Amino acid sequence: MKKRTVFFYYLNPHNVSAAIATYGYAYSVKNTILMYGIAAAISAACGFLFRLGAVDILALAVYAMAMLPRIMINSYKNMYEQKRFSDVNIYMEQTLYSFKKMPKIITALSDAEKIIAGDSPMRDTIQKAIRHIQHAGSGEHSLEDGLKMIEQDYRCQRLKDAHALMLKTEKIGGDYEAGIKILLSGRAIWETETCKFQKECKSRQRMVNIALALACGVCLFTPLILMEFAPQVSIVSSRVYRAGTVIMMLIAMYTYIRTDGMAAVNWLRDESALTEEEQRALYRKVKQFDVSAEKKKSLLWSLPPAAISLLFFGMRLYFPAVLSLLVCCILLNQHTIGYRLAKKRCRAEIEKAFPQWLMELSLLLQISENVNAAIANSMEEAPVILADALRQMQEEIMEHPESNEPYINFMREFDILEIQSAMGMLYSISSGRGGDAQLQIDEILIKNSALLGQSEKAANENRLAALYWQFLFPSIIGGGKLLVDMTLVTIAFLSVNL
Repeated sequence: MKKRTVFFYYLNPHNVSAAIATYGYAYSVKNTILMYGIAAAISAACGFLFRLGAVDILALAVYAMAMLPRIMINSYKNMYEQKRFSDVNIYMEQTLYSFKKMPKIITALSDAEKIIAGDSPMRDTIQKAIRHIQHAGSGEHSLEDGLKMIEQDYRCQRLKDAHALMLKTEKIGGDYEAGIKILLSGRAIWETETCKFQKECKSRQRMVNIALALACGVCLFTPLILMEFAPQVSIVSSRVYRAGTVIMMLIAMYTYIRTDGMAAVNWLRDESALTEEEQRALYRKVKQFDVSAEKKKSLLWSLPPAAISLLFFGMRLYFPAVLSLLVCCILLNQHTIGYRLAKKRCRAEIEKAFPQWLMELSLLLQISENVNAAIANSMEEAPVILADALRQMQEEIMEHPESNEPYINFMREFDILEIQSAMGMLYSISSGRGGDAQLQIDEILIKNSALLGQSEKAANENRLAALYWQFLFPSIIGGGKLLVDMTLVTIAFLSVNL
């Protein structure tokens, strides 16, 4: 798809309609052509206000026409993602309440199907899952395959957690009410945090758009004032002015498009930005970091800039000598810088993945209070970033089943308080020294609910930070353009007075 989405791809109205159709909406080619006309007209109006030439206006019009469809597509994508989030939210709430009343998956799915809107794709997916379960009858994997149909269409970790609890309960039995209670609580936290995030996204997008309008307005103010009060110092005929204005408007349009795209996101996201291989490599880089070997590499890399710095000092070229020395210092410490950055990124991934694994483990503990068996069973579906550490902990438990060391050593180097606290509770349950095991399991579930909320909030804050950086762009654009304009004004003023 990347090769197809080149600059001129969306100048074809049929491609715009096809892109919108992927989100389940119809958009006519006539409407797309009309929007192209509006984009061209707005570009011409802006060109007239800024006193640009015909070639400049043509460049703006072509760029606006190529970018405008992305705004249209993003608006439909946003509606599509909002609908998916709403459907999954309703589905989870209804399914869990129905299952709590009667622990039968087919009954829970039937109840959820009734309250999902008739035109919703989720209703079709639920019906397909119900038909598969009914057709497969008492097959060994009929329930699992039916629920996977829903999971494949709506990739959401919370949905998987709900299905996992229902599957284990229907197949094995056990106390499921506490698990459902926590899942419902987690769903409520997810809904609240996501709705807050959606409002904040709209607010920040609005701020960026206002800042862009103000930046362009301020840059328009300078030539208009000059034409009114000092026509002899006009700069609008300058090629530099026209080029600067066109560049400013192109960057402003790009910033608007980029911000709009960042606000239209997948609200069901549960996946890391890193691939499984990247997560595994990141963890092993931190875990297996060899300080002495990396120091030697850093020393070797720092030798060339050190030699160049000495050469410059000998030639009395002090500025490049200092720059070379600075590069030398950075390369000499690159192993420390790289390790700290990798550890910070790895810690963030662990903090996001650990609550998911802990939820799975807690649900397994609802069925059996054997912690060792629950950990072993959880490893198959565990997040990749935790896989090596879980495997190591499992091996240590097998060697020293009565020791608390395997639990204490789990992710110890990352010094994450929530993980240490949860592992301490797991050891208490495992050793039978913590009193009522069920109460401790409930406490783990409550803590995990809070961790899920923190993880959701942290992920949202990272995305909002990206939107904040977009807010700084208008200031840079406007400041740069004003600097160019004022330089031209100064040159024109001096030319008139000489």
